Formats: sequence, C-alpha cells, structure tokens
Amino acid sequence: MDLNRYERRQLRRIRRWFERTDPVLVAVLSGRPPGHRGARRKCLRLLVDAVGAACLVAGVLVHLPLLPVGFLLVMAGACLHTAACRHDALLRRAPDD
Repeated sequence: MDLNRYERRQLRRIRRWFERTDPVLVAVLSGRPPGHRGARRKCLRLLVDAVGAACLVAGVLVHLPLLPVGFLLVMAGACLHTAACRHDALLRRAPDD
C-alpha cells in the first residue's frame, strides 16, 4: 500500500495524537506493557545518579581516586535526565506538520 505524502503526514499526526492522549492504548497495541520501559529507564537514571554521588562523597572523604569516576557518573546521569526530558517534550509536542 503506497501512501502519498499528505496521507503519511496525516497518519503521523494521528499516531502522535494517540501517543499524547492515550499512551496505555499505544503500549497495548504495540505489544509492550504500559509504563514498564519508562519505569526501568527512570530507575537506571536514578541509580547512575546515586552511584555517582556516592563516588564523589567517598572520593572527597577518603581521598581515593573515585572523584573523577563520580564526576563522570554524575555527568552521565545528567545527560540521561536531559535526554529523557527532551523525549517527553517531543511526545507532548502538538502535531503541527
């Protein structure tokens, strides 16, 4: 089935509308459990932040070479949080193409 450009654009708008208004339905139709993947990613981001902060504190208190490792982990956690915020903003963006 070959769709023209207008039809593809309309289908993208409909898909984004469903993603914004009923993400549970989108998850069920796509075959993945609703909220499962997002919760796992959020736990990963928080774990990276916690381990990075622990490495920073341990590096300062005990004068171990954990300071650079902690710094890198905290920066990686910040990048993960920023990417998640951008992804959420893209999903909530109004379909205006």
